[in-house]
Amino acid sequence: MSLSPPSYPPPYGPGSPSPRPVPGRPLRVVFVLVAVLLLVVALAVNGVLFFGTLFAGDSCGTSAGTQRFCDGSGWQSVAMYGPTVALAAAVVTVVLGAVRVRRPWAALALGVLVYAAGPALALFTVFA
Repeated sequence: MSLSPPSYPPPYGPGSPSPRPVPGRPLRVVFVLVAVLLLVVALAVNGVLFFGTLFAGDSCGTSAGTQRFCDGSGWQSVAMYGPTVALAAAVVTVVLGAVRVRRPWAALALGVLVYAAGPALALFTVFA
């Protein structure tokens, strides 16, 4: 009585080639890591700016207060919520650019520029 060798499914047979990594897979991992790192940095910047704008109104009525921030025309809301709105717009830009246009690195660069407008506007509102 002789035993025949076991039969393997086609991709796992003894003579089959080893599975190849999916092309572009390491770059996707790097992209996700860079995007998450930038998101964490942006959240930290937003937290610091939000905390700072909570106390920026304390100088209103003194010579240190800025006219734009202290006149009650709504610039306080722009300074407080502008970075958060810019962060949301940047996340939408990166996701749409990476998924729909399939240009993740260009979308990430554009998202950084979109986000930078929020903190710049907040700092301009408080200090200019």
